[in-house]
Amino acid sequence: MATFAHNAPHVVRSRFLRSLFWLACMAGTIYLLVSLFLPSSRRLIFGVDKRTGDVRTVGSHVTFLPPHRWYRLSFEKRDGAAQRDGVIRITSKEGVPVTVTYRLRFGVAGNQLADARGLVANGWNSWIRARVSEAVSAVTSQFAVEDLLSPTSQFSTRRDALKRVVAGHLARSGVIVSAFQIARMEPDREALLTYKRAELRRSARGAAGRVTIFGIDGADWELIQELANDDRIPNIKALIQNGTTGSLQTIQPTVSPLVWTSMATGISPDRHGVIDFFDQASHAPVDAYSRRTPGIWDICEAFGRHSVVVNWWTAWPPAPLTTSVFDTPVELLENAIYPADVAPRVRNEVVDPSTVRFEQVGRFVNISNSEFNNPSDPLNILRETLAKTWSDHRAARAMYRDQAPVLLAINYEGTDVVNHLFGPFHPPYRDGVDQDAYRKYWPAVANYYAEIDRLIGEWMQTLSADTTVIIVSAHGFRWGKNRPMTQPMGRSALSDHRNQGIFIAYGNHIAPSRAAHTLSIYDVVPSVLAILGLPQSAEMPGTIAQWAFKDISPVKSVRVGSYSEFFAERPIPTSVHVDPKEYQRHLQAIGHLSDPSRGMQPQFDEQQPLTASAKPIQPQQWGSYAYYNNLGIDLRKQNKLKDAVDAFQKAIDLNPNRPAPYLNMAMALFDRQQYAAADEVFLEAVKHGVPNGDQWFADFASLYRERNMTSRAISLLQKGKEIYPQSFVIASNLGSALAQGDRYTEGLPELERALGLQPSSTLALNNLGIFYAKKNDYGRALDFWNRSLTIDPRQPQIRAAAESARTRL
Repeated sequence: MATFAHNAPHVVRSRFLRSLFWLACMAGTIYLLVSLFLPSSRRLIFGVDKRTGDVRTVGSHVTFLPPHRWYRLSFEKRDGAAQRDGVIRITSKEGVPVTVTYRLRFGVAGNQLADARGLVANGWNSWIRARVSEAVSAVTSQFAVEDLLSPTSQFSTRRDALKRVVAGHLARSGVIVSAFQIARMEPDREALLTYKRAELRRSARGAAGRVTIFGIDGADWELIQELANDDRIPNIKALIQNGTTGSLQTIQPTVSPLVWTSMATGISPDRHGVIDFFDQASHAPVDAYSRRTPGIWDICEAFGRHSVVVNWWTAWPPAPLTTSVFDTPVELLENAIYPADVAPRVRNEVVDPSTVRFEQVGRFVNISNSEFNNPSDPLNILRETLAKTWSDHRAARAMYRDQAPVLLAINYEGTDVVNHLFGPFHPPYRDGVDQDAYRKYWPAVANYYAEIDRLIGEWMQTLSADTTVIIVSAHGFRWGKNRPMTQPMGRSALSDHRNQGIFIAYGNHIAPSRAAHTLSIYDVVPSVLAILGLPQSAEMPGTIAQWAFKDISPVKSVRVGSYSEFFAERPIPTSVHVDPKEYQRHLQAIGHLSDPSRGMQPQFDEQQPLTASAKPIQPQQWGSYAYYNNLGIDLRKQNKLKDAVDAFQKAIDLNPNRPAPYLNMAMALFDRQQYAAADEVFLEAVKHGVPNGDQWFADFASLYRERNMTSRAISLLQKGKEIYPQSFVIASNLGSALAQGDRYTEGLPELERALGLQPSSTLALNNLGIFYAKKNDYGRALDFWNRSLTIDPRQPQIRAAAESARTRL
């Protein structure tokens, strides 16, 4: 026992030393393993000596890089060089911060890096970011922010020069650049907006007064002149006589959200994204979330011009600015009020449809009390329309008196509702119109327009003297002998819309004129911006209606590429949305949507205007024409193509001035593979005034391209270019078709011409990206695709193409 006790401390020390020894061996082994690096086909690994800056590369052999001495870096390997993506922050010529995403491919010169201590102390990301920022800023600081963001600017053409500057600057630090590409540029939106505000204060004039825009949906000069001559609309008549007027050219199709949003943004539908009553992504009624570009009210509010918007398409919900918004089109939504602090005041002005009684409706139509209570009568739609009209008007006046906005926009959409429901019964009476319905409804149109005129009269007593009043309709309506014979009754009646709408301007900046003027719906926003002292953006295709003004000119001293670049905020989150069922019910009742439960009604294409040389045909002949045209459509659906062609020919013989049978016949001939004949008949359809002829050229050519008949597509599009030399749709499709046919030298100018015609067209930008990708110039392809994705981020195919292009840089 004594011996064991005597040896115990020695045994313990021996075990401890052995454990310590093995731990040291394990630590040494781990250190050696950590210090050893194997060659890799995917990764390129460098070691930088922390004291001398020497660089050791893991090449074809195992390399020893003990961490106490070597700062180790691992990169993706591409073509034998290291590759790394990075983000830097630079400033434009004006000092606007711009975030740049770049891709760098590089090696090391002479096996040594300068400033190794700085690299080790700050880390690779910070070290390389500083050097790339210095090099890129040396070039970008010479360019305005719009030039940095545009893929067609002078800066874009200096890509090689930028690479040389970056390569030269990094070479001084021992980095040899083999490739450098900018993948994306994103400006600081708030800084850009602040700069533009300051630039506007320095260089441009202030607002020339206030602007009030009255939308009278579906108003047509034929009816307006008739009512004015009958003294039914004295206030509008006075504005016409003392102001200036024009015919407003619309776009097709005349779907209300599409045309009114185009007018409010000054941007084409492919850019603003609103093309139908329902959002294709969410399958919900369109609202501000469906619109991808700012409205005129957003622009004005951003530049300090307070705005009030009532009942305008895609105005609700608003962006979180200070614009005041009330109600949505189609359905009275009394809780759609922003900001919240105006809600108590505005709700007091809302008229509940249930409170609109027989005595009030009876002012507009000839009915008895028993007829008023019929739940299936269109008078129920009239009652809802009157309640909405009065609510919108009263709420707008309350907001105007309380806030004195610089811009007021209100849309009286009830006129188009009345057009569809009661237009067939507007005097004089015509054979074939239901006599009992005529007895009840013949005064409705004139009386409702007179009510709108009365409301405008109230506005003229309310608006300040420095207000420019603008009255517009985004499309017209068929009146006279061509007006519809029956109510929609669940069928689509958008064919009752027609070109042109009305434009009336009045105020102390308006040049009174009786001359016949024409303008586009795209011209309204540039004209309003000019009055408010704000510049038109380069992406807006319209121009200021200079003939309408006597002392207003466009603001050209301040340049704006796209107002979308100022707005990053989405509309406010809200639970107040239109009920889809009520929305659909109302649209079906007035013929803006078809009711599937009632069956499809034949469409005779009556909305197309006759050519100048055309003569009206007799009703019996018209009926025969419509019969054969629709018979041909049915036969083509049954694949009885020869019979369909014969039917269309009979329709043409009966009514040779209508484009529809020519177009239908061309499609049937195409199906029969009689391509030369199909082209010939298609050109006849264009000659006779097919609407959106340039788009039809593109669509018809796409049929050839789908069948790999590229030469025929190119030939057809070249004919389209002769007829529509300013069409960006044709230019873009022609350039794309030429590129598809490997005719790059001819294709590039067409694609660039398309982008010049519409600088913000995603179609043109995407096609240019595809063109450069086919030429293996992935850096330039990325420029165009990134710009397109900035305009419309909801393009999964283009996003995938951009990601693929980045991997090829």
